[in-house]
Amino acid sequence: MSRSLAPPADPPATDAVATQPDGIARLRILCAAAAGTVLASYALLVPAAAAVGWTAGDGLSFDGAFAAAIPLWLAAHQIPLVLAGQPFSVLPLLPTAVLFAVVALGAGWALRRLGGRFRHDGGPVLVGTAGAHAAVAVLGSALLPRAAEVAAQPWAAMVGAGLLAGSAALTGMLRSCGLPPEWGAAPAWLRIGMRAGALALAGLAAIASVLLVVALVIGAHRIVAAYGVLAPTFGDGLGVTLLGLAYLPNAAVGALSWAVGAGFTVGTATISPFDAKPGVPSSFPLLAALPTGAPALWAPVVLVLPVLLGMLVGLSVRRALSVPADRIRATAVAGLVAASGATLLALLAGGRLAAGPYDPVRFPPELIAPATLLWIGGIAAVVVILRRPVDDPVYVDVVDGDREPGADPQVRVRMPAARDADHDSVADTARDARPDPSDDPADDGAMDDPVDGDPEPGAPVADGAEDDEGRVADDAVAAGPPRTVPDPASVIAPDAVPARRRLFGRHRPDRTAEPPVPKRLRTVADLVAERERAAREAGDG
Repeated sequence: MSRSLAPPADPPATDAVATQPDGIARLRILCAAAAGTVLASYALLVPAAAAVGWTAGDGLSFDGAFAAAIPLWLAAHQIPLVLAGQPFSVLPLLPTAVLFAVVALGAGWALRRLGGRFRHDGGPVLVGTAGAHAAVAVLGSALLPRAAEVAAQPWAAMVGAGLLAGSAALTGMLRSCGLPPEWGAAPAWLRIGMRAGALALAGLAAIASVLLVVALVIGAHRIVAAYGVLAPTFGDGLGVTLLGLAYLPNAAVGALSWAVGAGFTVGTATISPFDAKPGVPSSFPLLAALPTGAPALWAPVVLVLPVLLGMLVGLSVRRALSVPADRIRATAVAGLVAASGATLLALLAGGRLAAGPYDPVRFPPELIAPATLLWIGGIAAVVVILRRPVDDPVYVDVVDGDREPGADPQVRVRMPAARDADHDSVADTARDARPDPSDDPADDGAMDDPVDGDPEPGAPVADGAEDDEGRVADDAVAAGPPRTVPDPASVIAPDAVPARRRLFGRHRPDRTAEPPVPKRLRTVADLVAERERAAREAGDG
């Protein structure tokens, strides 16, 4: 047989393989994602820098607006700056959130264009995006003129920009192609705990936003007075408003720290639900909204909000998991996720404020972390521990224990185990399912002969009589209960057990369904009575 030397035909390319770009196209996509996110984030901050310069009366030109946007772009990456030789690290979080969204969208777009393979294409996208932002940040910090009032350390610029851009790129890629397959193989308690932690962070953000709005409404008169002093004209008011909006997320982090009981400090001022020490009055609107006296009597009641959030997290974990040990693990994971997120926000929102009267602005992470862990993880753990798990009824086999004399040990009765105090015990339920021996119609004279013919189901085999297989029965009276043929009707099948329904979170037996009455079994007394009757009949005959 001759073998063909022609090369085998290539297999047909699937859609996934056919859509993969080649090397040049891949490089072009990676460069577009890296450079595009840098340029897009910078371009979004140029109008903001121009607006701040115009409202300040500097009359910045087009080139000046682009130059002024460099420090703002560095601040959006949370890179500590130096203003006139003084450290300045209380950086606005709103530009950071905008930059994070831009980088996440760009990384997700690049991964989809490359084929959506997280393992194969995720690494180049992540490294390219983070490396581009780190390199531009180092270049931007080096290009700042030495005579300028704003400066940044190159190493801090590289680390800060790389970490922020890398985190945003990873978030965008996961949002674009979903979680990796290994996440599906993770334990259920870990996945549920992570989701519960995200729920806790969202709840804390909502609580902080509500409290911030309440604080702004209560201090509205002080805010208006601060506007009159700091920004008497429209241009000044617009600039102050833009700056206040940029720092609004920082104020929300302060409200979160106040809500969990940790409080915060601004210079010499200390604010918490339990105590307040006023500091130097400020004309900046957000600082003017701070309380100037002792906290109100209702202030400690605010701790009920994180407690309710912890209960909500515990209920969500309890509904998702059924094993108590897994519930405890999931609540621990949720508490750690919430505490880690709150601590990270506290570190980003605070810092030095140029050694002025309001320096430093500090949200104590050493208090926020344990407080959040207590209100979220601790309360949720209490909820899942105190809540009695409600599962399907457990069926047990009643073989021994509280059985009538002479009952066949081969008969196994399956009854639902009692779970609540108002239910009967298993033994009481099994006893009620058996008939009363006093209802025995033994004296009606209608008993079948236990010797002649095949024994009926449940009938004992008499002494000296041969059964179907030719064996002779032993002495049943001396050996104990008689050996009987189990009657299928005397065994209660699991399907015949009364159905159980849930009522207010607890299982209640359905009183409408009644189990079938098992056929009565013959006892030793019945066998003795039959023998005496047979002896009398034989003597009379």
